[in-house]
Amino acid sequence: MPTLIEDYESGDPRRVLHAVWQTIGCRDPELLKPLVTTLPRLRSRTEGVELGGMIYLNSTHLDHAFRVIENYRDGLCWCMAYPDSLTYDPRKEQDRGHAEIRSTSTPGWEMTYECACTVCGQVFDVEQGDHHVTWWRWVPRGLKRRRSAAADVGGAA
Repeated sequence: MPTLIEDYESGDPRRVLHAVWQTIGCRDPELLKPLVTTLPRLRSRTEGVELGGMIYLNSTHLDHAFRVIENYRDGLCWCMAYPDSLTYDPRKEQDRGHAEIRSTSTPGWEMTYECACTVCGQVFDVEQGDHHVTWWRWVPRGLKRRRSAAADVGGAA
């Protein structure tokens, strides 16, 4: 099975996007550490790869994956990736154990959530909207927090 680094460096849009989505959803330090050390090379090797996308360019997801790697490198909590992308569905993040939904507005296409990170406790106000696709805007309350050392023990949270 190819590594994420090999997928990023392949030049094949499908493989690059596979690596992007694996990175975005990853909380395993053993998978992220090699990406940190090769980040400049990954940026160079993916430059110019046509990733497509109609409503939301897939190159935006690639940039976000690189910021996820940078956040990990800089010791920021996993949740600090949320404000950088409109793709984090609070319900899925709760199902994965990454966030807790504390409250919601009346369900519908446009609704709001109050969510908290299960690692650092950071609270977010999340706005859900719809324009061709459903999106979620995460706005942190207060200061950004660093990931606890315990988050790296045992791999994925």
